[in-house]
Amino acid sequence: MGRERPSQGAPKWPRVSPKAGLRAESLLKDDFMIQIPGVLTRQEAEKFVAAAEAVGFQHSTSRGAAYGEAFRDNDRIQFQDPALADHLWQATGLAQVVGDLQDEEGVAVGLNPNIRIYRYRPGQRFGRHVDDSNELGGGRFTQYTLLIYLSSCGGGETVFYGSRNRRLLSVAPAPGLALLHKHGDCCLEHEAAAVTAGCKYVLRSDVVFQPH
Repeated sequence: MGRERPSQGAPKWPRVSPKAGLRAESLLKDDFMIQIPGVLTRQEAEKFVAAAEAVGFQHSTSRGAAYGEAFRDNDRIQFQDPALADHLWQATGLAQVVGDLQDEEGVAVGLNPNIRIYRYRPGQRFGRHVDDSNELGGGRFTQYTLLIYLSSCGGGETVFYGSRNRRLLSVAPAPGLALLHKHGDCCLEHEAAAVTAGCKYVLRSDVVFQPH
């Protein structure tokens, strides 16, 4: 996978109104993958898109399969923002809805301050790949990928595959929808299908765990 280059400086991102009453919908057993509609309103999602466009995106690609890297063609912004990560964890309702996620390794405590915003224009896609878990220090580590879709579009589904190349499920982008899937050693191979119409915008972070 291609190396992610941090953008220069972090913008002032929109504030999110507190959410309550959200419900996680399990897409695979044992909370391996869940989706949560409504973590952002449509207006909040549009404000993030506008702020990202004001900052400007960098085109991202990869060296391809010959180098063991997934095909990648999208645009991105990347920055470190612990305050935004904490704000999103609390205000979106994620702390209440998924804050009790736990396994034998630890329990969910927040979001990775390494924030990425992706833009996919027509024809752009991200080929099959897996997401790594990252150590953040102090015993903390990432355990779930978090995608918050900021727009709808034609195509652009997040598609997951099981054994024998079997297509398990796909999730269509919708403004304010959060998708969480377990990553690291047990991450399912997945891809961002090509956008066929409009633009797909996604805010990406990770759910951080700490040991029990």
